[in-house]
Amino acid sequence: MNRPRLAAAVAGLTLLFAACGDTGEVADPETTEPAADPATEEDQTPAAEGVEAYGESTDADPALVEKALGPVTDLPDIVAAAIARVEEDLDEATIAKAIECFNAVECDTGTGGEVIMGYADGGGLNVWRQVTRMEAILQALTYPEIGTMVFRDAQWSEDPAVPAGDIRYMIERGVTFIIGYPDWGVALADVIREAEAAGIPYAPYSAGWVGLPGQDGALVPGEDYLTIVGEDLCALGESFAEIINTEVGSGTIGVMGGTPGNALSEGWQQCEMPALNDEIELVGEPADTYWVNDIALQTVTGWLSTNPDIKGYSYEYADGLYTALDAYEQLGVPLDEMVITVRTDEQTLFCDWAERDNPNYKIFFSAGGNFQSRVAVTAQMMNLKGADIPAEIVVPHVMREVTAEDCNPDRVTPTVSNTSLVPDEVLAQMYSN
Repeated sequence: MNRPRLAAAVAGLTLLFAACGDTGEVADPETTEPAADPATEEDQTPAAEGVEAYGESTDADPALVEKALGPVTDLPDIVAAAIARVEEDLDEATIAKAIECFNAVECDTGTGGEVIMGYADGGGLNVWRQVTRMEAILQALTYPEIGTMVFRDAQWSEDPAVPAGDIRYMIERGVTFIIGYPDWGVALADVIREAEAAGIPYAPYSAGWVGLPGQDGALVPGEDYLTIVGEDLCALGESFAEIINTEVGSGTIGVMGGTPGNALSEGWQQCEMPALNDEIELVGEPADTYWVNDIALQTVTGWLSTNPDIKGYSYEYADGLYTALDAYEQLGVPLDEMVITVRTDEQTLFCDWAERDNPNYKIFFSAGGNFQSRVAVTAQMMNLKGADIPAEIVVPHVMREVTAEDCNPDRVTPTVSNTSLVPDEVLAQMYSN
């Protein structure tokens, strides 16, 4: 099935705005001193350009960029600006406020700022969603203009009216902007239009398109909602396919995704499958797992029961695949030659891989992507200041093969991505019990 590809990656994004004003001096009528000629002033300050014109900086710590994304190139300015705000050595007061907001449905940041941030998540219960929410909280705390944060999560409800109701609540609450992940895709189109009509811009992260380009009922980022933050999903799917083609060559693989209708899964799947070699077959149709570990386990158990010779898997969610691999032990099927492509990098899967110490078992990943919620916050704040936000903020990706160094046994919880930018001190308090 041929479907339109997503837009190509935005390379070297630069926002060019010049703030110009009258810098000339008016002559004093009581004197004969001429007015200064602005053209000859030696101490004139040039107008700010790019993200700097909106209070941001692209001076992101290269180590943090490497941690979050790997060895990427052509980092968009807004992405760099978001990472530039990351503070690893937080004071106790900031950590306490972050934890307070994390545990609340609404919190006062204490700054007195008039901006109200709305955070609407279709899931909310797993660690990836929780850490992504904390990334947004920490980012918001770097903006004194944000005085209130409001949170809602739909807890994976299978009824799209639940996440739609969360967004309507935020409209009635009068939030300034909304970020989040629209698990139900086009089913949320109407309520997102309502928010935009009320003057409340919406910006999803993690490639949460409200319908992919060309999909019936899809909204258009930059027109129907502010922007979309995330990878080039077609390029991600093609990266998966290239690895499967090279490392598997021929055989059967399983493909899993998250919630039905979500753009992240469908976006990479629709580009991976046409790019696979003719010798690669699917064990079944791509399975919706809701990113719930037990459902992933049920899926792989069913596949293995009928075809115990599966050569590989493609999925976004490393921790879900970690649980799914329990099917091999339960069914007595040896896990020998295996190639896995995933997006996230939870330590459960990686440390299990290290313990198996099997040279025929390989895992390739890109990045957890938790920090993308920070980019959505920064894009919204720049938008409030008049910046022209691009319709697509494309986060670059690069695939990496898992090595022993990718297993970090000292992580506060093994279900946290090693690429998350939430400091360990905060994670420790999030998962203290």
